[in-house]
Order: sequence, then structure tokens, then C-alpha cells
Amino acid sequence: MTKPLFCALLLSFGCDGPAAQTPAAARFASSAEASSAAPAASPTRSSPYAFNRAAATYNLPPELAEISGIALAGPDRLAGVEDESGTLYFYNLRTQRIDSTVKFGPKGDYEDVARQGDAWLILRSDGTLFRRTATETTTHATGLTAANEPEGLTYDAASGQLLVACKSEAGAGLDDTKRAVYRLNPQTYQIEPKPAYVLDVPAILAADLGQQKGKKGPKVSQFAPSAVAIQPGTGHVFVLSARGNGLVELDKQGKVVAVQTLPPKLFPQPEGLTFARNGDLFISSEAGKKDGQGLVYRFTATAALN
Repeated sequence: MTKPLFCALLLSFGCDGPAAQTPAAARFASSAEASSAAPAASPTRSSPYAFNRAAATYNLPPELAEISGIALAGPDRLAGVEDESGTLYFYNLRTQRIDSTVKFGPKGDYEDVARQGDAWLILRSDGTLFRRTATETTTHATGLTAANEPEGLTYDAASGQLLVACKSEAGAGLDDTKRAVYRLNPQTYQIEPKPAYVLDVPAILAADLGQQKGKKGPKVSQFAPSAVAIQPGTGHVFVLSARGNGLVELDKQGKVVAVQTLPPKLFPQPEGLTFARNGDLFISSEAGKKDGQGLVYRFTATAALN
């Protein structure tokens, strides 16, 4: 793709929608201080989204069978990355086809994508962040490593928050029952020393609402973050886990307000999460088998968001 055409593509996509710290320093931050950000999981309601009834379903092409992260690129487009190639895909929700692709990096384990102004941010599983503009790609060390397994990334233009969710080691002196969501400095792309949100995995598993109110179905059996997104209006943080098909909603203070199990038949491996400006929620899932398709579902809130 020529530079003028690529520039025009970037500008045509509407947007729906902080101190440096080394990994070692973050790992040895005060455990007592960091754990104060981990209130007990005590949900106050169920999710406003009915995850067994999608408003729309999108069957993805073979290139996105292993889709690992999504972000809105306008009212009718999604940007997506998959696990293996350093390619950004722009998928048209109306035609259900890939409009264009942009090569941003070498082959690698890419986990999520976010839009920040006119730039695209892509997260690799070793903690490296790729920033792609119309003219260049730059790489940034976040302070996270492969031991943390950073998998979720989101940018919220309303609050200016850039968040990254870790699948494995929480760092900051936290024990192995915790999972962390860090803020990144939006200029340097390095993590703050203290997690913005700490998830207590045993408490989340115990609080799963999937078995309450007479509902039948699987409970969340594991929780290891694979995606994160901020809900417009409420500012609530949603954290998705492919393991156990769990979805946790946190309020601005980090309190768990809802825990939900996603139906395994619809979501073989849910990896991507993003919101539209009106609060509609998009969730992507990798194909469950070799000959399967990657999928994206759109959900409309069935209750008032407050």
C-alpha cells in the first residue's frame, strides 16, 4: 500500500470513542499497598447484556480465525489483530468483509489493539507496544514482560485512560491468586508502579452469577484476563477471560458489580472486547476448531446503564 492511500485510510476511520517504572521495581512494590486496590468480589447485579441473544453475529474470514483483539475503527468498521502476523485488519460490519490491511510489525504473538487519536496501538504478549501512525511504526517497552502475559489493551478517550490487563503474574508484590490491570502513561506507554485494578480470582469464581436466580449453565471455573474495555457513560471496566469464559464488570473504584459466564457454544475462545459509543458491546471469539470461523457478536444493553 502506498503512503498516500494508507494515510487516507487512517484518517477515514472515526474513533468510537501516568510515571515510568521498570518490571523489577513494579514487581517489588509494596504488597500491602497494591492489595488495597482489590476489594472483595460482591456483585450487586447481573450484567445488562443478554449474552445468549446477540443483536448481530459476524462470521469472520479465514485470516481472522485466530482473532485475538478488536477495537472500533468507526461506526461500521472493526480493527482486529490475530495471534501470528504483524498485520492490522479493517473489517467492514456492513459487507462482512475485510476492507484493508496494514502491516505494522514482524510475526509475533499479538494480543490486542486500541485506537488513540490518529494512531493504532498493538500489544504483544512480551509487553512490547507497537504504535502505528500513517507514516511509521514505533515500539515501546511498557515495563511488563512475558511472565505477566499482557493480553488486554484499551484506550478511553473520555477519561484519557490507557489500560493493559495481565493474564499471568500480577507483579507489584501480589500473590498468584491475583490478576492485575495497569494504567499506561499515554505519552511514554510505561506502566504505573501500582496496578489500577486488582482482581481476586477465588472471589470472582465464588461470586459467579451464572448459577444464581435459577439459571442453569457452566460457572466460571478459571479467570485469566484476555481483554479489557471501558464502558461509555458509566466508566465501568469490563475484563474478559477466555479461560472459563468469564466476564467481570468493575466500577470506577475497582469494586466488582457483575460476574457473568459467556455461553461456550457461542464463544469457543473469547479474546476480544470493545464498546461502541452508545454502549453496545462487541466480543470476538477465536474459532473453536481448525475448520471453524472466528466470530464477533454485538450485544445491546437490556437495562439502563447507570
